[in-house]
Amino acid sequence: MNNALTIEKLSVSYDNKEALKDISLKIPEHRITAVIGPSGCGKSTFLKCLNGQIMEENARVSGKVTLSGTDISKLKPSDLRRKVGLVFQTPAPFPMSIYKNMTYAPRYYGINDREELKRTVTEKLKLTGLYDEVKDELKKSAVKLSGGQKQRLCIARALTVDPEVLLLDEPCSALDIKSTSVIEELLLRLKETYTIVIVTHNLGQAARISDMTAFINDGRLVEFGETGSIFKAPEMEETKDFITGSFG
Repeated sequence: MNNALTIEKLSVSYDNKEALKDISLKIPEHRITAVIGPSGCGKSTFLKCLNGQIMEENARVSGKVTLSGTDISKLKPSDLRRKVGLVFQTPAPFPMSIYKNMTYAPRYYGINDREELKRTVTEKLKLTGLYDEVKDELKKSAVKLSGGQKQRLCIARALTVDPEVLLLDEPCSALDIKSTSVIEELLLRLKETYTIVIVTHNLGQAARISDMTAFINDGRLVEFGETGSIFKAPEMEETKDFITGSFG
């Protein structure tokens, strides 16, 4: 199994307060890796390290992250964001039409051919199961979509530049059960093409859809391995306590 991302001795601190402490792991490609842990443990900080967003914050970062063998610090931010997409917890469509949301990134990267843009919009909306719902309303404001539709639009938008890795920070936290199920089914399909890393507070979700699970607590990587093993037979007592609800 090839690795999409390799994280080596990653540490992050804000104003001398450590957010992540010496984290090392390898994220396999074409798999869903879930990152779990109690609130404030460093999960979102970890995610922001994987696409370089952490460098825009007032943080001190050490260690190394490589993407398919390339040190991400050697990549221009725009090139890194193209390769590693990030979808936030609260779906945030741009205040413009669905079509313009979907063509924003391709145009930014120099794609202006109308037919190519149309193909991209159609393909990615179909991939996220949204096309049939909005195909006659592409000029409609994206902010008028339902919560679940907005989240799928944001995922589709992230895919318009064909990233290698898709990062999702609590993508279902604001959604109802039906919309959550739709997103989970979508992610299971997408892993055939993309590597997915999802931060989730929903342990059931992690157990249902992820192949690998990383448990972070107090900025430390406590345990990392196949999801089945982590949930059924964790090696660390700390992991067991979290999964069974003894703490966190």
